[in-house]
Amino acid sequence: MLNFLALVLAPALWAAPAPAASKAVPEPPLKTLAWHSAAVETLAVSPSGEYLASAGLDTNVALWTVKTGRLKKTMGGHTDTVWGVHFSPDGEYLASLGNQVIEVWKVPSGANFTSIQGQSYSMYGVKFSPVGDYIASGGLNSVGVWTFPDGDLVHTMKAQVDNVYSISLSPNGNYLLAGNGNGSITVWNVADSKIIRSIPAHKEPVRSVVVTKDGSYAVSGSMDGTIKVWRLSDGKLVNGYMAHKGGTRAVAVSADGRYVASGGMDNAVKVWHLLPKNKQRTPVKQYLDHTDSVEAVAFFPDGKTLASGSKDKTVKLWKTP
Repeated sequence: MLNFLALVLAPALWAAPAPAASKAVPEPPLKTLAWHSAAVETLAVSPSGEYLASAGLDTNVALWTVKTGRLKKTMGGHTDTVWGVHFSPDGEYLASLGNQVIEVWKVPSGANFTSIQGQSYSMYGVKFSPVGDYIASGGLNSVGVWTFPDGDLVHTMKAQVDNVYSISLSPNGNYLLAGNGNGSITVWNVADSKIIRSIPAHKEPVRSVVVTKDGSYAVSGSMDGTIKVWRLSDGKLVNGYMAHKGGTRAVAVSADGRYVASGGMDNAVKVWHLLPKNKQRTPVKQYLDHTDSVEAVAFFPDGKTLASGSKDKTVKLWKTP
């Protein structure tokens, strides 16, 4: 069980501005997937790496076959922006979140399995639990938890945090981290819906938060342009980068825990060391093929490929370091 102790900040990480970013990687994307008619806001990769899901402002969910880059299925059950997609741990289901409703689709057929009525307000971010027994979603001042496959509401975890823009679960499913509109990260105990800790993480909204596969660290990305790495055993800030001018919109962590990917308002995708050697402050790689803000990033399970989704309506696949 994770042990969240007192928060200890590390001001030295932010004592001086980061040096100029390293030269952008000139290589083109491995694939560009173009089908959406509006901004791509969310991505998810299936546990096997066979499929990629994308969704966004056009209200549609797209399921892609990664090997061919071809569209496998499209799901159109939402009536408003789709802000989150996530595969079940067995890869048999895909959850998508939009217009206060969570739709669950069968994979790869795209058939609708069930609809879960969420909170009566906008919701952002959806996640299956690590064993697939519940689904969680963030929204206004709260996080909702529903059983799966029944879809019964377990409880609503409330806090005065403005919108919850992003959620992530610990590997054992006991804890949920929420990235909030007031710049904080809230850590919840899923079983009893109590707040374990509230971390004053950023100066502006936290748009993305993710827990590493081993549960040791959490990474947050904010509209203040920064990425921060938190050690979950004691709540200490252990690393951080000035990442994206205009704001960081998305972060992801590789399965081996070595790298953090980020996307931002500067149209760039960047890859960083989670814990850099020799105090390196520049990205390991940059990818600049998008022509508008990068709203979503996702590593593939094998660590060899990175996906990004953008307001330019495309999804791009990249070779990782």
